[in-house]
Amino acid sequence: MSTVPTGPAPTAGSAEHQAGGQIPGIKNESQDGNDASNQINWESEIQLVASLAKLQELERQIHVLRQSVPDGVLEPLVPISNSKASPLKSVAETPSLLRSELDKTARNRLSNIENFQSVWRGPELQPIWSHVEARIRESSGELLQPTGIWEMDYDILLKELLKAEKTKEKEAQREEEDAERVKAQSSEGEWGTIVEKFMQRNIPGIRIVKGQKPFSMGIALAKAGMILLVEGMKEADIPGVSEWQVRAKAPPGRSPTKLENSIMNCLNSRPRKWDLAFLLDMISSYADIKSTPCTKCTRLTNNAAQLPTIRRIQPVQISQSEQRIFAFDALHSDCA
Repeated sequence: MSTVPTGPAPTAGSAEHQAGGQIPGIKNESQDGNDASNQINWESEIQLVASLAKLQELERQIHVLRQSVPDGVLEPLVPISNSKASPLKSVAETPSLLRSELDKTARNRLSNIENFQSVWRGPELQPIWSHVEARIRESSGELLQPTGIWEMDYDILLKELLKAEKTKEKEAQREEEDAERVKAQSSEGEWGTIVEKFMQRNIPGIRIVKGQKPFSMGIALAKAGMILLVEGMKEADIPGVSEWQVRAKAPPGRSPTKLENSIMNCLNSRPRKWDLAFLLDMISSYADIKSTPCTKCTRLTNNAAQLPTIRRIQPVQISQSEQRIFAFDALHSDCA
């Protein structure tokens, strides 16, 4: 994008630093800073905009800190010097209380300055300063952006770029999923191979028995005390299974429990309903449900004495012998 400069814009505090060729608090020959900077892809537009947004925020904080002295430190004296300036601020009743307020205000302002200095010299900004110094040296000390002002709000621009990047990732993921679905539905016998590979993993507490109907099976979760019936649905002119449906099999004379219904609701609201491998991995995540704590609150039961029946797929899956294994986080309904 043509609106992104090749280096950070000078700020009210950075122009004089650029003239001197060195950033205060950052060593010129800092090996750690150079190493960190070299590991960053400075050709990335998002990286450049993110760095500019951080520097822009630093300048905003500088303008706020400039009010610390003398206005900020002397704030408790405002009601005394001008009673109309701050009608909601009461005047200290005694000199000792006024002194105490002045001390407290001074400490708070000093703490703000120290926090700012900590961020300025911190590891998050170090690679940026190193990159700025390198660009200044390359330009023989000339300003990277001669106008000396910010040309746009880089925080807003960063949000727009991240949103576009996320949209692009979702599109790529959707295309990948479509390709997987076509491949999975291209062979009616593929589902049996998927079941065999799953059974070879010998997951404790799970037993699978193929049903008498085509594309059907029963799955027993011994530790959870549940039996699930899985059946594949077909659509006209589409080979293989278009969707796998799950229901709980309760013993005669007993209705499904609240726990079973909660698990069924989660299983049947899953994504990738055409993906049997995904479904089997998701079902296996319930094998130890009575001893698996919630990922978020780390407790087994919540305040309503409910187990974590919600399953959320983890962003990174495991691959074993060219077979992808899906992993899930366990969550209470009120933690999801």
